[in-house]
Amino acid sequence: MAMRRRNIRDDFAWLKWWLILFGICFAIAVGGYWASLYYRTDMRRLELGTRANFDTIIQEVTQIEESERIIVENIDRYNALVENRLLDSEDRVSLLEDIRRIRNRFRLFPIDVEVSEQSSRLLEYDEEVEFPDEQILVRSSVVSLRIPLLHEEDLTRFLSAFLNAGRLMVTTSCAITNSQTIGSGAFELVERQIANCEFLWYTFGRELPSTDEEFDEYYE
Repeated sequence: MAMRRRNIRDDFAWLKWWLILFGICFAIAVGGYWASLYYRTDMRRLELGTRANFDTIIQEVTQIEESERIIVENIDRYNALVENRLLDSEDRVSLLEDIRRIRNRFRLFPIDVEVSEQSSRLLEYDEEVEFPDEQILVRSSVVSLRIPLLHEEDLTRFLSAFLNAGRLMVTTSCAITNSQTIGSGAFELVERQIANCEFLWYTFGRELPSTDEEFDEYYE
């Protein structure tokens, strides 16, 4: 029986399709590997971005909660400032009207009033507050009063009403001297003493932050 001789060409033809299939599988495997690496890198980048955004959101929520806590703790003080007109501009006409009303109420002698020019100064924030939303402006004026008195009780009654008239008045000095009225009897209604008092009248203003250095120097 004669044996058939193997043909190398037939072997290669038989292996060709297997080699092609192997190449296709290898290409798919390499492509899948690189795709998985790209996907993994992209997912890590997305995870890092999500964590960063989450941390930012947590910080913003913490700041909001802190702001709400500060508002709740200080809302009564703020309402008191608004109620007492401390956030309004100086109303000197209203001041003179209140003094006139107090004088008439207690039947006092005419009172001399002098109000100096108003000065202003910006309040400084704590160091941890780098970029405040607004600045607080403290404004002050010196109010000088010359109050003729029949007796000391006139002064105490006037000061009690004047300092509780809804303004932030800080007494800096108040001195009583005897009047120079001569020849007045004990029962005559004449000024027997004169009180010279000075007060600092404070009001507050809310200002937007300024980038003008000359403006900032003006309030220093």
